[in-house]
Amino acid sequence: MLDLSQFQIELDIRKPTPYFQSIPERRIRFLMEDLTASQLKEILQMIFQEDRSIHLLFVAAYIHRHRRYSAKARVGSSITIRNWKEYIVEDKGDYTGVVYEHVKHIKLDEVISYCLNVYRGHTAAYIVFFDSDFLLYVSTDVVDVIGTDVNAIRSLKETYAQIYDSLHDKYVE
Repeated sequence: MLDLSQFQIELDIRKPTPYFQSIPERRIRFLMEDLTASQLKEILQMIFQEDRSIHLLFVAAYIHRHRRYSAKARVGSSITIRNWKEYIVEDKGDYTGVVYEHVKHIKLDEVISYCLNVYRGHTAAYIVFFDSDFLLYVSTDVVDVIGTDVNAIRSLKETYAQIYDSLHDKYVE
């Protein structure tokens, strides 16, 4: 599986989401219902820089009794999928598994397009976007950002103090 150790998480659909694997100083959560489309776009532009390579990792299919079933992620409707690699994680005991796809060199505009589609109610895949500094998990309910630098996350928390979700956060100014 792809190494995401710089974020101190393990991406596995059978484990808690990245937000709950990370320490409070390295994470920030936004509830979709508390964001506007322009705020979401601004956050994405703030964490992902044009000069850094953005990667994508998502669940493409499930395996049950040796048969592969598409996750119907519809990621390709927003993102041009090229230069990809599959990772198959199988549980040999009960013949089940998950197929993850890793796509390199995603454009920031594609990340924004995908996230705005999810914001508007399109079905979300189990998906993360990441570069060398940040990992973004997005679903129909939340936008989670995990960072490698606690100061960068602190800065995001200060900038978005009024709208970030601090329910599971022990961050104190």
